[in-house]
Parts: sequence; C-alpha cells; structure tokens
Amino acid sequence: MASENVLTPFIKKLFTTPPTLSPADLGSVLKLVIQGSSSDIQTAAFFTALRLTNVDHQPEFISTAAQTVLEFSSTVDINSVDKDGYLDIVGTGGDSQNTFNVSTSAAIVTAGMGLKVCKHGGKASTSKSGSGDLMAHLGVDLLKVNAASTPSILSKSKLCFLFAPAFHPAMGKVAPIRAGLGIPTIFNILGPLLNPAPVRARVLGVYAESLGQVYAEAALAMDEAKGKIASTLVVWGECGLDEISPIGRSKIWRVDPTTKQITSEWIQPSDFGLPEHSLDLVRSGTPAENAVLLREILEGKFGVGPGEPLVDYIVMNSAALAVTAGAANTWIEGVELARKSISSGAALKSLEGFVDAVSEV
Repeated sequence: MASENVLTPFIKKLFTTPPTLSPADLGSVLKLVIQGSSSDIQTAAFFTALRLTNVDHQPEFISTAAQTVLEFSSTVDINSVDKDGYLDIVGTGGDSQNTFNVSTSAAIVTAGMGLKVCKHGGKASTSKSGSGDLMAHLGVDLLKVNAASTPSILSKSKLCFLFAPAFHPAMGKVAPIRAGLGIPTIFNILGPLLNPAPVRARVLGVYAESLGQVYAEAALAMDEAKGKIASTLVVWGECGLDEISPIGRSKIWRVDPTTKQITSEWIQPSDFGLPEHSLDLVRSGTPAENAVLLREILEGKFGVGPGEPLVDYIVMNSAALAVTAGAANTWIEGVELARKSISSGAALKSLEGFVDAVSEV
C-alpha cells in the first residue's frame, strides 16, 4: 500500500541540500516506487527535484538507477546463451530530430556480418517510429521474445530484438507518472543501459554533449559492478542527434575494456569515406513506411555505393558498431563490411532468420 510521506526525507534532501542525497538513497527510492510503496504525488515530486538539481545527470546516480531497475527486470540467463556476450546499438532518444531508425537498421546489418547482435529497445515516445514499432512492422511478434524464449531464438539467429516492456515491468509502473509530468526525468536516459542480455560491445547514443562523458562513466561503473567491462562507444551528433550524424561532426567517447580509460574525439562522415547528407534526407516516416524502405535497402534496391543518404547513414553507424566490436580496425573497413552485408543478402537473411525464429516460439 502506498504511503503519503515515505519519500519525504529524500525530497527534503533535494530541496535543501542536494549534495547530501547519495546514490544509495536513489536506489532506495526506486525500490519503494517500483514496489508501489510511494504515492504518485511524492514520486513525481522526487523525480522532478532530481532533474532540477541535475543530480540525475551524475554517473554514479545513473548507474545505480539502472542497476536497481535491472533487479526488478526479467533478464536472460547468462548460462543459457553465449557467455562472451552480444552487441547492442541504442540511443537515449529525446533528440527531437525524428530521423530514420538507423540503430535498428545498423543492428540488422551488423548481424549480417556474422556478429551476434542482441538489440534492446522500445516504441516511440518522441519520434514517429521507435525500434519496437519498426520491428513489429517487419513481422516480429514483439511479446514472443521474453527471458524464457530468448535463448532458443539466439540459438537459431545471429540477430535478436528485446522489446523493453517485455523485460522491464517495473518501468511500466512509472509510465503514467512520467507521462503526466511531461518533462524528461532520469528514466529517459536509463534505457540504453538496461539490456537484459549480456553485452560485450555497444554503441550508446546520447541526446546532449554534456551527457557523453557522464554516460561513458555510468556504463563503465555498471560493468565494473558486474565484473566484466564491455567495449563501449558513446556517440553524439553535433547537429543534435543521439547517433553518428550524416552531416557535420559527431563526438565519440570510447571506453577501453582493458585499461578502463575513457577517451574522446571528433569524427565526421569523411572519416568513413562517405559524403555528407542533410538531415532532411534521412527523416523518419511512419513505422510502416520505414519498414518498406528498410526492406528495399536490404534487398539491394538502393544499391550500396556512396551517395544514397539512407544507405550511407546506415552503413556509417553499422561501421561504428563493427569497430567497437573489434570486427573492423578502421571506420572505412567497417563501412566495407556493412556494404558487403547488404550486397550479399546476408543482412536480409539475418532479419528473416530472426523473424522465423520468433515465429517458431
């Protein structure tokens, strides 16, 4: 039963002396909220104060929040899947640019390289088409992929898509409160850190440059708690994208799994051997429209040579994941692998193999 004032001590800390709120305090609050012990009013007050004080953009708080949510999630049994881990490419969303589903497309193309990809995502909240929306229109029964069925699917397919609501029921409990607030909260940036399967390499997009270093540190802290460091690339497009931009510069933060060092640099399409393209040329349509376009790309109807905006956008982000996973040594080599994945039909086969594996569940 919800209590009217169970969060009062934590709210007072944020209103009077924010630095006194600890990551452990945040973990305690999240547990109370998920267990239904706090009122909606107090929950809304706490997470609003957390945002206004900027406490929720500190790495130790982000990692603690993600770890706490995972405690209440249905995770994939690591002993029943590849213990080395999988690849993921996902963004925080919230960039308001409404571009094509490039992360989902890149996941499919990278699986076509022969790499094991387990992408985690949900449906759209601020754009026309989220990863879950696209996969549903590509023929995937999203709710058939759960903690119990995932090992079987992964035994048959290099590609898997994990629909967030099927694994994180706790997030559903705060959804009405988040919707009612209408402002970004810490929950908006947790998604990419909540993959329920083991991950060995990942590309994580953030919607603001100020989040880049913070997010890299949060990802590293979570991995250190698990005892296994993933090769991680955090990306932000200078034009305001939570992915590598097809125009202008993008900033990247690399987490080296061996040294645990975080380094940053700027990159641009020319580093991938690609021309630049306006964001207007890679805008998202509806999920149905995007599904048709992606199938046509995977079927080779757009070709794979440089100059086609959507194809270049996809192979560039695919290359980033390939390099992060150690499958390519350079951005250009990664682009070549991505083009081959499409032109050989391997990317399309990876998608169709996943759809078939899910249908057999």
